[in-house]
Amino acid sequence: MPKTAYKSPRRARFDDDLDFPQDDLQADSRTALLDTGWDDETGPNPDAHGLPIPQDFFDDGWITEVDHVVSSGKEGTVYACLAGEQAPAGHERLAVKIYTPREVRSFRNDARYTAGRQGHGKPDRRMERAMAKKTRVGKQGKEQSWIGHEFRTLQALHAAGARVPEPFRQSGRAVLMEFIGDADGPAPRLKEIAVAPEDGRRHFRILMEQIELWLSCGVIHGDLSPFNILVHSGEVVVIDFPQAVDPWTNPDALDFLERDIANVARHFAPAGITVDAAALARSMWHTYRASHR
Repeated sequence: MPKTAYKSPRRARFDDDLDFPQDDLQADSRTALLDTGWDDETGPNPDAHGLPIPQDFFDDGWITEVDHVVSSGKEGTVYACLAGEQAPAGHERLAVKIYTPREVRSFRNDARYTAGRQGHGKPDRRMERAMAKKTRVGKQGKEQSWIGHEFRTLQALHAAGARVPEPFRQSGRAVLMEFIGDADGPAPRLKEIAVAPEDGRRHFRILMEQIELWLSCGVIHGDLSPFNILVHSGEVVVIDFPQAVDPWTNPDALDFLERDIANVARHFAPAGITVDAAALARSMWHTYRASHR
């Protein structure tokens, strides 16, 4: 495959002073109880991992009712909800992502992802000490920082024009965001569909441009694969950024970048994509580092 030069415009960095509207992390304890394993007295069923959707999403007019479950796994559950009057024009549905409690998530080795991660706003030294001591409060704070990190990352990337769902609100363990799909259901994952070779080559080119765009914003996905790339109306949309890393401060950032590129290239190999993932990652890396000295 001929070598293609990817050129990105200068973008706002992830840690620029952007406006991130979100609720107090101690959200309203009232809940919309769903038939997803949640019991009014005992809480979530540990087998179903069912969790409540924050009542304020309903009260503030963002959503009116739950339509269906989009996906459910160890990382969390995503619901498609009918949009309310507060939802932006043109959105008939919104998605609510409820994060599974950290102790049952599959990201066990999250230290590699959070290494070098900068907090948002004024440092909370008391919380930092609680996290270091792994107290109950510290574990809760770490979980909330993980969730808040994805919300802020999506905000920054969407503002830069990246192909990611637009996030609207965060409340407790839930993030309200754009629903990727239509009345017939959610958009399929890239892994689930057959793609013609010419479409595969186009998707690969666009995804490389997206990776470079994220990099210019100070973001590396860190877990990119055909499982978190959706295809909607013939175009790719990337999801799942809670583990995203900072290319400037994370010591394993280049390794994560190379792995993301290799995972995508491997999937599109049947479409004739042959690329040296390590060389392409280093090229993007050097361009990024040179532009941020």
